[in-house]
Amino acid sequence: MVDNLIDSAEWCLGEKPRETWIAPVSPDPVHSNLYDRFYAIMKDLAITEHLAFTHALTGTEQYGRAARKWVLASCRVWQMEAAGRIDGGKAYAVSRLLKGIAVGYDMIYGLLSNAERNEIRDTLARIGGKYFTDYFNTPEKTGPDFHTHHATVEWASLGIAALALLHEEDAADDWLRAAVRKFRTHLLPHGLAPDGAQVEGATFWASTMQYRLFFMDALKRVTGCDLFTPYRHYMHAEPALAGITGEHRSPLGACNASFALQPSYGQLDYCAPVLLALARRYRNPVYQRLALWDKTLGQIQKTRYVSPGGEQMLFELGGYACVWFDPEVPRQPDISELSWHFPSVHEVYARVSWNPGDLLTGIRGQQVIVHAGGRTVLKGNAFSDTAEVYTEPFVASESGDTAVLRCDYETDNLVVVLHRHGRCLVQRRSSEDWTWTCQGNPDFGPDWLSWENGVVLTVVQGTVKDWRPGAFREEIVVGNGLLILEDPAPATESTLSIQPSIRGQIVVEVRIEKH
Repeated sequence: MVDNLIDSAEWCLGEKPRETWIAPVSPDPVHSNLYDRFYAIMKDLAITEHLAFTHALTGTEQYGRAARKWVLASCRVWQMEAAGRIDGGKAYAVSRLLKGIAVGYDMIYGLLSNAERNEIRDTLARIGGKYFTDYFNTPEKTGPDFHTHHATVEWASLGIAALALLHEEDAADDWLRAAVRKFRTHLLPHGLAPDGAQVEGATFWASTMQYRLFFMDALKRVTGCDLFTPYRHYMHAEPALAGITGEHRSPLGACNASFALQPSYGQLDYCAPVLLALARRYRNPVYQRLALWDKTLGQIQKTRYVSPGGEQMLFELGGYACVWFDPEVPRQPDISELSWHFPSVHEVYARVSWNPGDLLTGIRGQQVIVHAGGRTVLKGNAFSDTAEVYTEPFVASESGDTAVLRCDYETDNLVVVLHRHGRCLVQRRSSEDWTWTCQGNPDFGPDWLSWENGVVLTVVQGTVKDWRPGAFREEIVVGNGLLILEDPAPATESTLSIQPSIRGQIVVEVRIEKH
């Protein structure tokens, strides 16, 4: 893990601190300026934090010197964020700026001169003070309706800045009290749905948990205030247990590669540090086991998301992973639960085991996925986009050997039967043809696909109508579908189309013949 940390730190040394502020632009019809600014702030402070962590964990002076340059450059370039009109779009990025500068300031404090410390504190105090007065300390933001992902990211960031300035800036006490109060009353009790899911999506579950942990861990260490114990019931990890599919090795991987039904940036590397922290706090062995499937732990997370101005979205989780990893956590998992239902987000999952690459299946609404051997072998909408749902996906039955997932649409239905000896049946009833995608480069036969690792997909009922290798290419779209980004590592998938039988049946079997 530390080797990965150092590898990324070496990459950071080759990057140049920013010199020019990216000012807001209005109008911004497709949000290109918004994403230029957002990704630029994320990149600058991810590098700042990663270098600071690497210095703190290794004691290597060159990383400390570089972190000093980055934290000062971030203060100087982005200090204009204290001016101008505040809105939610700005706050989401600026709060990350506050958090990153505060973390860098804390970890390289001893390398800074008094003048530099004053400059950093002044920047945090001016920006934080303006946002506290005009944004955080308003009825809308202190009220109960502001409690999901954005709220957690923003309030946690303010709290971290307050902890860094505690006993140095009088206002920090007010910020910290407000942040703790917000966490206790709204963010922890209501930030996730009662079933543990994040209603905005599983990537938002991961980032919600990240920012909870960033703040709660620092709060406990600095002040002794423990939110972990009294609010344990709200620190859910079930969405990760349900959706993680296998090992993560590629920093710019494909969608669904190691986390089912999630985009490329929301794979195992995005949530593994969260699982390490939860395993450390709550001693749950399956959290640690799944987290260690991420072979990139310790790295700065690069993504395939690049703004129109060339700013790549980065996440600094590597240093946190190194700090949160506890080798004393037991390695053997509790295997009592292998299927999950999240009615708040209309999702169900079932897995065969806690072994990476084993069979896992899930349904979200009318979208179904089967993962086997470390890749997606079937993913697509079971029915047309206009189909009306009259039952949400549910676990129809569960036994020691079999899990049955089901959803119904008008006169059609989808049933997925997962046999825990290594076989999955997907049964679809509909008069329409069915087209889905798969990853990898399988061999193709009249009614089967076969991958090199022993995964075989067989069409048991229905007729193969069309096979198109590499025909599907994902577009990376943000800004409510308005902004299409350039993809530095484009990935393609193949498509398979099946015509149903005379009785409107399609049955597909997936099995793993060897590992």
